[in-house]
Amino acid sequence: MGAGKRFPGSAGRERLASPGRRAGMALASLLVALAMPLFLFLADVEGVAYHLSAYEQSFVASGAPAATGLTADQLLVVITRTLDYATGRRQDFQFDLSEIGAGPPGRPAFSEIEVAHMADVRALFLLGRAVRRAALRLVVLGAAALLALDRARGGARLARALMAGSAVTMVAWGALAVAVLLDFGSFWTGFHETLFSNDLWLLPSGSLLIEMLPESLFQRLALEVVGLLTVEALAILFLSAGYLRNRAVAR
Repeated sequence: MGAGKRFPGSAGRERLASPGRRAGMALASLLVALAMPLFLFLADVEGVAYHLSAYEQSFVASGAPAATGLTADQLLVVITRTLDYATGRRQDFQFDLSEIGAGPPGRPAFSEIEVAHMADVRALFLLGRAVRRAALRLVVLGAAALLALDRARGGARLARALMAGSAVTMVAWGALAVAVLLDFGSFWTGFHETLFSNDLWLLPSGSLLIEMLPESLFQRLALEVVGLLTVEALAILFLSAGYLRNRAVAR
């Protein structure tokens, strides 16, 4: 049997396999391009939420200590407990203000509607964390598939997928930044109406959450998320383009 001789049907099987590999690589590239921005967004939201210096500066700007009767240090403790509850780091949200040295026992920090709304916020944060982990798994799966399906050019395909995802990120979050800057009130209302199935987020004026967390603070945090995402997208674009350039030179 000659060295170059093939079994009957082998060429046909190779031709059939090629479209399958191409489809697999296209799907893997799409997974990476879409899942990486989603992972970064959700990770940045939780990270920026713990930017405690932003809350401290907001207390001063909004006059929260005078409005709540709590000192800035006490408000920071309340914010930290609130964030820990929302992100699943603690199980209880309600507490007595005497626990932070704010008067005698018998004064719950939050009203019933605040407690109910924060339960919804917690569920949203935990869902976001689950989606974030799933997105990271999809990125790893997509990258592994690209490298396995095309050992010679898998790295280049991965770099291009990351660049595509970064480009989408910059366009999407650029549009978000414009919305936040032009009319944050409408953006914030639409955000709540989209993500919450009830009106518990319409807290009464004078609520501790309202006094601690004015819209101006959320606008700042939203812009910080957009800024961080932009830096990350640019870094990925730069590194991926550098990889492709070095690969072309090496060839």
